[in-house]
Amino acid sequence: MDYRSFMIKRALKNSVILSGAHLREAKMCGVEGSLAVGQRGEPRRDPSTPQNPALAPFCSTQDDNVRSRFGILVGCIALLGFFAFSGCDNPIQTAYQEQLVVNGFIYANEPIDSIVLHRTTPFGSYYDDLDYAVDSATVTITVDGVAHTLLPTGLKGRYYLPASNLIVQGGKTYNLTVIAPDLQTGGVHTATSSTTVPMPIHFSAIADSARGKTFILDTSNLSNFAFIVTAGPVDTPDREYLLSVQALDTSYGRIRGERASSLDSTQTIRYSGIATAPAIAVTPGLFNWYGPNLVTFYAIDTNWSSYQRQVLGRGGTDFQPSLNHITGGIGVFGSAARDTVTIFVKPKN
Repeated sequence: MDYRSFMIKRALKNSVILSGAHLREAKMCGVEGSLAVGQRGEPRRDPSTPQNPALAPFCSTQDDNVRSRFGILVGCIALLGFFAFSGCDNPIQTAYQEQLVVNGFIYANEPIDSIVLHRTTPFGSYYDDLDYAVDSATVTITVDGVAHTLLPTGLKGRYYLPASNLIVQGGKTYNLTVIAPDLQTGGVHTATSSTTVPMPIHFSAIADSARGKTFILDTSNLSNFAFIVTAGPVDTPDREYLLSVQALDTSYGRIRGERASSLDSTQTIRYSGIATAPAIAVTPGLFNWYGPNLVTFYAIDTNWSSYQRQVLGRGGTDFQPSLNHITGGIGVFGSAARDTVTIFVKPKN
């Protein structure tokens, strides 16, 4: 195994671990009904409504994947040293080569607040976000022949566009260009990618009716806590879909019982598998905390689908060059349309 493949494989594996906690700085919303809270009783904006990053760029209540949205390859290299030898059968054969890691997700009918840049971490080096986040890059997104230069958010390595500058539109193709210094060679990195944004989707009336409602979770009888959610319309027959559940206030306590996992005890967001039709089961395994939970349904593009196949099942956690859509770097520049509902989960007793 050469150094590059080894390093990327570890980065992808670590992104699975970090995406739940990071997934861009975890979003936190309502109590029973519609009141939104951060710490219990403290009113906050309902994250089911869009956030304007011009007022609060790179805000925790945006996504996903994302940061949720999680999302996703960004500081995932942080644990590279720790996992250096886990699951690696062959010794590293080539020298370290600095590469640019792109983590970007854009959404139909929303501003752009989530382009994150890092450099890869040399093998054996201590990872610190301040050391490997890229704060001196020129980041542009071009659509309809017009180039928009992104602004730094104030958090190193994160870039955004004010809502007044651009709102992403479904059906359009967005081209990303990143130019950043190469600290290893003294030259520059140039990374490019493009994504065609899915058309907007909305929950079906039945799924939407769950908004703000309270659901009882009986950990001794999990079969009673499962339902299908659907969304539409379908813009193309080969569209793929994803669902996430994110805890918005962990002060209500962690869900324990037969399904509790010691591997992700602090994880605040979980994803379903990729679906080929706009109907996904909401199951107990997607919930890790009682209290307000944000359920998000995504129609995802090819780039996002390829990324998920590398980090969450359907391909494991191995880097696969054919699934990397960043030219001149690694990572993801993906897009989606999404709809959200906030529900409140409480224990039976």
